[in-house]
Amino acid sequence: MMRVGVFSDSHGDHDALDALLEKMGKLDAVCFLGDVAGDAAHLQARLAQRPNRPPLFAVRGNNDFFSPLPLERVEEIGGVRVYMTHGHMTAGPAALLYKAQERGAQVALFGHTHVPLCETVQGVLLLNPGSAGNYCRGGKARACVLELDGGARSATPVTL
Repeated sequence: MMRVGVFSDSHGDHDALDALLEKMGKLDAVCFLGDVAGDAAHLQARLAQRPNRPPLFAVRGNNDFFSPLPLERVEEIGGVRVYMTHGHMTAGPAALLYKAQERGAQVALFGHTHVPLCETVQGVLLLNPGSAGNYCRGGKARACVLELDGGARSATPVTL
């Protein structure tokens, strides 16, 4: 089974990112879904300190104006095709579902709204981990651990 940390919308809250990473335990990979791109570099530095040095896959968000990160990407993680985007260029979960299906993905990861979502629609797991920043919209920092085990896909919320 692959354990993938999924983060979005941290908006510079490195303390929350560190605490969420610590709470997640061992991870095989990490996905960062934008806002703020510098936080991806922070995560990369933290992951480099771990014994297994898990890879980081990142996209840019609507606040990442000059970031060289892509707007979207597709990665094969643990034998599962994963579509990643921030979500600000897509009109809601139905449009994300179609984009994922067009790319042959079984999982669609997105952020932007700061509102967690985890549901499977037409065989595609749609996952928004919520905001990884403590002060975003007055809520608690949150992220998810995505578990990929062959055809099985599930997500566990992680909240501070």
